[in-house]
Amino acid sequence: MKKVFLTLAIVAIAAAAQAQGTIQFLNSSLSRLLYQEFIGGPITTAVPVGTHVGAYWGMDAAGATAIVGQGRGSLAGPTSLTAAGGIWPAAGSPGGAVYPVAGTQEGQRVWLKIAAWVGGTAEAPIGGDVIYGESSVVSVILGPTAGPGTVVWQSSTGTSPDRAKPFVIALIPEPSIWSIGVLGLATFLLRRRKSKSEC
Repeated sequence: MKKVFLTLAIVAIAAAAQAQGTIQFLNSSLSRLLYQEFIGGPITTAVPVGTHVGAYWGMDAAGATAIVGQGRGSLAGPTSLTAAGGIWPAAGSPGGAVYPVAGTQEGQRVWLKIAAWVGGTAEAPIGGDVIYGESSVVSVILGPTAGPGTVVWQSSTGTSPDRAKPFVIALIPEPSIWSIGVLGLATFLLRRRKSKSEC
């Protein structure tokens, strides 16, 4: 009986140690994230410390468009956190030279985007008004399990087609805010029109 349990344990450990593809962010002062605190405000590198940064991936036949947009794609692993000035990972945060992309294999080609958000949870930006941004989607061949991971980040002047570039994290109002604004504007225009016809 002990041999059966030992064999099952070894099989479980072997299954858990399955190879995964890896990436690395390699973010620096030359490739900081950008931040816009309010709509129409200045764009700076003053990204709040603790902003979540995550890599999302997909293999859909639809290509890059399958993971464009908030909440689309599979979260690669634990989110990283920013340090001061739009640089990540912060000390003690995931995202070094070997950042595993869960559910993939080394050498696999995937679609990948980098997303960042303020607030919410480590898994997703949630709540009313969301401060969110994401990179363009790039096609990446993942690095070996032991590392080093494939570099997926470059400066805004970089020319590598398989690396993402810095993007702006900005306020995205909740859809209901837009709806209320449109209804208010429609009501205003209707009342104005009605008052002109009474004159």
